[in-house]
Amino acid sequence: MRFSVDREEFLDALTKAKSATEKKSALPVLNNFLLQAQKDRLIVKATDLENFLTFSVRAEVYEEGVVAVNADKLTSVIKAIPSATLQAQLLEDKLSITGGRSKFNLTALEAEDFPEFPEVKVSSQIPAVDFLKAIDKTEYAISKEDTRYALQGMYIHEHKGKTHFVGSDGHRLALYFTPSPFSLELLIPRKSLKVIEGLLKDYIGEISIGKDGSFAHLQGEDFQLSIRLLEGEYPDYLSVIPESFNIEVLINKSEFLSALKRLSAIAESSAFPVKISLQDNLAVFEITEPEYGEGRDEVDIEYSQEPIELGFNGKYLIEALESFDTEKVWLKIVDPDSAIVLDSEDKESDPYMCLVMPMRI
Repeated sequence: MRFSVDREEFLDALTKAKSATEKKSALPVLNNFLLQAQKDRLIVKATDLENFLTFSVRAEVYEEGVVAVNADKLTSVIKAIPSATLQAQLLEDKLSITGGRSKFNLTALEAEDFPEFPEVKVSSQIPAVDFLKAIDKTEYAISKEDTRYALQGMYIHEHKGKTHFVGSDGHRLALYFTPSPFSLELLIPRKSLKVIEGLLKDYIGEISIGKDGSFAHLQGEDFQLSIRLLEGEYPDYLSVIPESFNIEVLINKSEFLSALKRLSAIAESSAFPVKISLQDNLAVFEITEPEYGEGRDEVDIEYSQEPIELGFNGKYLIEALESFDTEKVWLKIVDPDSAIVLDSEDKESDPYMCLVMPMRI
């Protein structure tokens, strides 16, 4: 095995592929990349047995071959070498890497120990920017509790001709949608969303997506990713979204966020109870922490109905409001004991909404 490769292209592939490796696994080979030199390409593979990621990098291949090398050390070495072009050669059980006046010999493992990868099959396409935006707007709401297995991922499916991207932990729900239909139903784990996010960060154009058994497959210009999907049925999230409301108030996102963040200064933790009172053209925010004291803030609003008091987890409201792109957001209320809905003022430019359950204060 002997090849030369552009350092920047190689490093970019390694950096993105590292997200699919597993450092704490009982299988040492999962800490490694599999490198395959073939024809005019260098193939980089990484897996944690949940994500199977393959990158293709242009290379001058003088002798084909395959080897497994520690992912962290290889990435660190390639990052450290200043040369624009790197030379690599497999010498017995070492991968020798040379760039300029630098030379490293990395211990290699048997390639036969590396796991088999699923066959990639794709059938649909979606703009990368839409997928990236969906992750950004729903990931915060996805459950981090092991007991809520089906809620530990982003749910994607078609509803009435639109593609819904959903994240929920049972206390809040984030929903982003695109106007185009999507023929697949996917439940993608949170860790896989981090892998996808890294892949699509600077990606332009569409990616191809498919589903085969328990795997989802994503394919781009220079990568392929197979994801082991979460099993189980996603809850009927549409049934918890109220169809009508008794109060609808158009609020200024920045002013509400600023008030909540000021009150969080006295909070004991990032999750804190906050009471919001809607009065005559005024929203009053209050927090009480027995050990540290109380806080109060006010924001002007257009409101002329009967006064109402609402209680929430302040962290949930902050994360929900931060995910809106519009400056004005609809605050929709049924009653103090029901979930509220925060809805984008402009559904065309920001097709997003979130639901937050109340809490007793």
